[in-house]
Amino acid sequence: MSKTDILSVMTRIKGASALDRETLAAAEIVVRRVFPTLPAPSKVALEPVEEVLHLVDLALPGWTIQLTGKAREPDGHWRCSLRETRGSDEDEVVGLGTGPAVALALLEALLDVTQQKDLS
Repeated sequence: MSKTDILSVMTRIKGASALDRETLAAAEIVVRRVFPTLPAPSKVALEPVEEVLHLVDLALPGWTIQLTGKAREPDGHWRCSLRETRGSDEDEVVGLGTGPAVALALLEALLDVTQQKDLS
């Protein structure tokens, strides 16, 4: 796994207005390479936000998700942070993401953590 693979998916997210299945599948592949102990993906098709939340929950159990933004259809302004502890400035890894949709901001934050944890 190279950081280039992760950055490639992050670039796709940055240019999107909504999360599509192909981008979510590509993101799940790179996340699973860095977090190989994740359980097998669910067979149940969920909404994109639910799928990303489930992936965050599996990859980063117990982490705090902070989501802020303004809902403006079709172009919101969302910011997401993922932290090991609630509000601590001492966290070694903090994932950050932004996007026009909640799922995009959340997935970008997860990929940010994935990139920081990638040891290759």
